[in-house]
Amino acid sequence: MKNQFIKLFSIAIVSAITLTSCENGFEEMNTDPNALTTPSPKSMFTLAEVYMDGQDYSNTRANNIYAAQIVQQFSSIGGAGSVYSYDGGYSGSLFGESYGKGLSQIYQLLSVLPNTAENSNMIQACRIMKVFMFQKLTDTYGEVPYFEAGKGYNGNIFSPKYDTQQAIYNDLLKELDEAGDALDASKPFVGNADLFYQSDVAKWKKMANSLMLRVAMRLSKVDAAKSKLYVEKAFAKGVFTSNAESLVLKHDASPQGVKTNPITSTWVINDLQNGEGSVKFSKTFIDLLKNNNDPRLRIYAKLEATKDNNPANQQGLANDAKEIPGGDIKLFSDPNTSTVLRTDAPTLIMSYAEVQFFLAEAVVKGWNVTGTAQQHYEDGVKAAMEILTIFGDKVPAVTTAEYNAYIATPGIAFDAPNALKQIGTQKWIVLLFNGIEAFSEYRRTGFPVLVPVNAPAGVTNGTIPRRLVYDQSELFTNGANYKEAIQRQGLDLMTTRVWWDK
Repeated sequence: MKNQFIKLFSIAIVSAITLTSCENGFEEMNTDPNALTTPSPKSMFTLAEVYMDGQDYSNTRANNIYAAQIVQQFSSIGGAGSVYSYDGGYSGSLFGESYGKGLSQIYQLLSVLPNTAENSNMIQACRIMKVFMFQKLTDTYGEVPYFEAGKGYNGNIFSPKYDTQQAIYNDLLKELDEAGDALDASKPFVGNADLFYQSDVAKWKKMANSLMLRVAMRLSKVDAAKSKLYVEKAFAKGVFTSNAESLVLKHDASPQGVKTNPITSTWVINDLQNGEGSVKFSKTFIDLLKNNNDPRLRIYAKLEATKDNNPANQQGLANDAKEIPGGDIKLFSDPNTSTVLRTDAPTLIMSYAEVQFFLAEAVVKGWNVTGTAQQHYEDGVKAAMEILTIFGDKVPAVTTAEYNAYIATPGIAFDAPNALKQIGTQKWIVLLFNGIEAFSEYRRTGFPVLVPVNAPAGVTNGTIPRRLVYDQSELFTNGANYKEAIQRQGLDLMTTRVWWDK
């Protein structure tokens, strides 16, 4: 499998270099790959999967520096996310990279795939991946180019209009509904070119339905009826039922930037600095786990300078800290390089545990999914602990006895009046390294309860941000459509709420 991955990835990289320059923006979507070379659809599909959850550019900036610090999973002294200051390069990174790499790759692939039965499963999988990327984009910024995006290939539209988030969400649900149904195990797929599920159509269907559950639940405050309809539909069709079905992308330890984990490799190679790096676990995150004897702490955290992962010695850095308490940054916890911060650590893109927490919330709301809120909540916590085995065996896995003790802890044990707070807080923990999704869920649910930071460098008057600011190159390359979008949505500020954030 490893040799097959290397072969496929090498072909994909060559295809990508030939077909597109893979820089930021829409321009890269406007080149016809058929005019340049004979495309290799399977290797293009592989590269689309690699790009789907972002590369090191956006993951370092929008994900780790902004979103994960806004929701206080991580912290750094004066960091843009910690103090809510504005940095155009960081803020716009997801916008530029998504259109310039991930979505560009999908649109290129779809442009060269004949709409035949032989290609049907690949086409449906592309539709599902496109939904994943567009939901992340619209959740982060609000209105974005959607219906006209990618039309440069065959529509000569080089300045795509921005669409309302409501219209985008309606289409995301339609796409998942249709694409999931159209997947067919009797038709060809791509074999091992599928890095997610090795062309297991049943698992792809569950991925589509689980993503539908996530998309639908995001509407719970703004359109409860539609949210309920699609949550129930996703559940009825069949969502993840075990950790074995979670969406995971595996990586290798080298070469950097080709097969390494884009979230962790830059951190380890450039920023960790033997424990002297500026980004640390937040005090909010460490204290929550430490105060509840959470057995995941030894797996998540380590003092890199001393290689100490003893939970009792872990210490988080407050997001409002103006200087290093005690003067020694090495005394504050880093992500564990033996587990979650390995350069070959797998990316946990969407987990069975998240699905269980969504279902627990649905039961609390009285929606038609089977099981009790308590059972889904407890199964979610257990799954969140058990899936950490994907990060290797250098640190002991959470035992059944540890889980049983944890789930009985006051404040952790299911408490119906506080169920939504408990569900949201546990989801925040499992979304570690998935800061963009944690940021979206925090805005939707209000959990976990966070204390805002009011710093002189901040641009939000001490309120927790509600979105990121667009890539400012749009002012010059797509100015009229950008201005029309902010007239509808509101000023291009971190405090402007997106449509579903009521």
